[in-house]
Amino acid sequence: MFSLRRRSLMGAMLFTPILTIAPHAAAQSVSRTSAVATADSTRRLLDHYIAEAVRSNLALAQQQVAVQRAEAGVQEANGRFLPSLGLNARYSEFSGVINIGDFINPTYAALNQILGQQRFPTDINATLPFRQETKLDLQMPLFNGALFGARAAARAQRDLVGSTRDAALRQLVADVQLAWLQVASATRAVQTLEATLPVLDENLRVSERLVSAGQATPDVVLRARAERSDLVQQLDDTRRLRAAAIRGFNLLRNQEPDAPVALGLENDTAAFARQPDADTLLPRNELVAHALRHREELTQAGSGVALARAQQRVAGSAFLPNLSLGASYGVQGDRYRFDRDNDVALASLVLSWNVFNGRQDDARRQQANALRQEAQLRLRETERGIATQVHNAADAVDVARSNVRSARDRYDAAQRAFTLVERRFGEGLATQVEFLSARAAFTSAALNQVISRFTLDARLVELERVAATRPLPR
Repeated sequence: MFSLRRRSLMGAMLFTPILTIAPHAAAQSVSRTSAVATADSTRRLLDHYIAEAVRSNLALAQQQVAVQRAEAGVQEANGRFLPSLGLNARYSEFSGVINIGDFINPTYAALNQILGQQRFPTDINATLPFRQETKLDLQMPLFNGALFGARAAARAQRDLVGSTRDAALRQLVADVQLAWLQVASATRAVQTLEATLPVLDENLRVSERLVSAGQATPDVVLRARAERSDLVQQLDDTRRLRAAAIRGFNLLRNQEPDAPVALGLENDTAAFARQPDADTLLPRNELVAHALRHREELTQAGSGVALARAQQRVAGSAFLPNLSLGASYGVQGDRYRFDRDNDVALASLVLSWNVFNGRQDDARRQQANALRQEAQLRLRETERGIATQVHNAADAVDVARSNVRSARDRYDAAQRAFTLVERRFGEGLATQVEFLSARAAFTSAALNQVISRFTLDARLVELERVAATRPLPR
């Protein structure tokens, strides 16, 4: 009687949760066409999230503003080669300055008296400097080696900032995918634990009824409660991790922390991987070669070399002469008179050459040479570092792929073991400890399979980033 009652209770208790906990067994009935359609839908969803993050991410927006600033710097450097025209005007009131008329007027008066005629003016009123001076000044460099170096430095700085923005963009694309994976993984883990909770609820209820009927000792209820409390604690912590993952994902999208996150038609990791089978990955040497052609960090390092060369050119220009043209046209005098008798024009050709300044220029050139060598060494180091990253990421994909197979085998074995123990427990041939142990192993295997499959997808995303195989959105 006891065996039949427990069998009916436990059979009703276990049938539905086993189907819920076993996503892999249910997925086996899905057709290849449906799986491909789900994968395409998930990829479109992720592409949408990536585009949204590219438009809204605040860190990337800062990088874009920095690019605009660097572009303005190039325009400024180009403008230094063009002539500059300015208007300068001055009007002054004097006190205690020398008036030239005080010296000339008496002399002219004496000459007029000797000649008996008023040939010379005797009312001259002229001070130095003149009371007013208004002119247009034109300045134009004819040769200045520092300007060429400054323009090259501005262009190198623009390329450096642009490649930094592109590197941030590639990292953002990877971060969005990884953050989505964290949300999906935590969600799947919550679903798995929630599907297990009714099993332990029913086990606790049955245990309490058995103790009430005098067919079991109180320790059965205590073990059932302890097992359920452990699962509830694990479930609460997993829900917390899911909430944190959602907030992190929304931070990348510049959305409200608790904004909803869509996970596609099916919350299944197999639908996410952009390469369904890791065996289809490019050979290592091709991945490394592709990374060395397209990684933004190499462009950054190359721009650093170009910037150091520009600084070297600026330092070397100190040993060359500078030649410029200056021209002025305007009026000056004690009052404003705009006629040909009061206008003034001046044109100058200015040559400057620093002959000796305590070998400061030579020291600056040596510093620039050292900076160029540092930049070249940094470029070589970056190349080797990128190759190492690709190899490490490819190794991680291989291990994750192997872990997925092992996790699948573990899940299948745990499922079969749980089914057998469940039958023996229903027939009274297995203890509650065996049942709970088999249940815990089954739940752990299900969670491990979820983690393993999402880990493989995360490793594929990382390999996609380090090998630069994904075109950047523009």
